[in-house]
Amino acid sequence: MRQCEYYSGRYFLLTPDYKRFVDFRHLKAAISDGKEVDVKRLVADNPEYYHAYVLAGDYLFKRARYREALPYYKAALTKVIATKPEENHIRKRIEEINKK
Repeated sequence: MRQCEYYSGRYFLLTPDYKRFVDFRHLKAAISDGKEVDVKRLVADNPEYYHAYVLAGDYLFKRARYREALPYYKAALTKVIATKPEENHIRKRIEEINKK
């Protein structure tokens, strides 16, 4: 079976990619609900998506775990970022951490 056939239709729901996507969505929702999450798992589920790193960084930043947040923000800057305001947010957080 070719790759495009494997990911088409109902087969995508059986892939590891889909399972990681669902896990990422659950972790993102848990962060929104103020629950504890494993940020390493969050990033592992979607390692090429800048927003996974921003979510991890923001999660740690809000818990005053600034030094732990810093590498996530820096990693986010190595990815394609959707908007300039989002990039500015990341840079601002890095600047704030460096001042602490």
